Amino acid sequence: MKFAIDARVVDPIHGAGVITEISEQNISGVMHECVVIEIVVGKKRVLVPTESLDDAELRPVVSKAELDDALEELSREPDELPKDWRRRIERLKERVHSGEPKEVAKAIRDIISRSILNKMNPSEKRVLNEAVNVFAGEVALVKDIESNSAKEIIRKHARDGVQKNIEAMKKRESVEISTSDKAETPKESAKSKTKSPQKPQKPKALRS
Repeated sequence: MKFAIDARVVDPIHGAGVITEISEQNISGVMHECVVIEIVVGKKRVLVPTESLDDAELRPVVSKAELDDALEELSREPDELPKDWRRRIERLKERVHSGEPKEVAKAIRDIISRSILNKMNPSEKRVLNEAVNVFAGEVALVKDIESNSAKEIIRKHARDGVQKNIEAMKKRESVEISTSDKAETPKESAKSKTKSPQKPQKPKALRS
């Protein structure tokens, strides 16, 4: 796959950036023709040998329509994450490093949604920060805005999604409580046909 200078691209590990040059670069003492990418968020400089472009899974940024769809993913119903924190972090990292904006958005959404009921651990915070940076870079390039503005767009969609999910959670809990109350209401029992107890008779006076 060929890329030109000034092309806007996404590296699945480092995020979105702009190709500033294609030139010979010294990598571990060996000269390679490389695509040089200036990453938007973090101001990193990434070198990708041209012979390794396919393995690096470098791709052009998505269209505006595809980006808007990815942003909408932030407010959709969250997926259930593994309870084991190691498996949870592994799945989240796979999404962040997938190179697909929708998958990165899902990682952001699911971490934030889970934090409503469970305190976010340090590993989740690191993955969330990485996911936001990766996603913000592509948002910034597609919308031609600064990275801080891109992060604010992501935060707004995420906040809206959290509010939406909280309301949906409350609604489900309300329905469950209502259903539970109905189940616990005893059915009207059949009227018993027992006779009313007779009044005790007074003892007759003894005859003298």
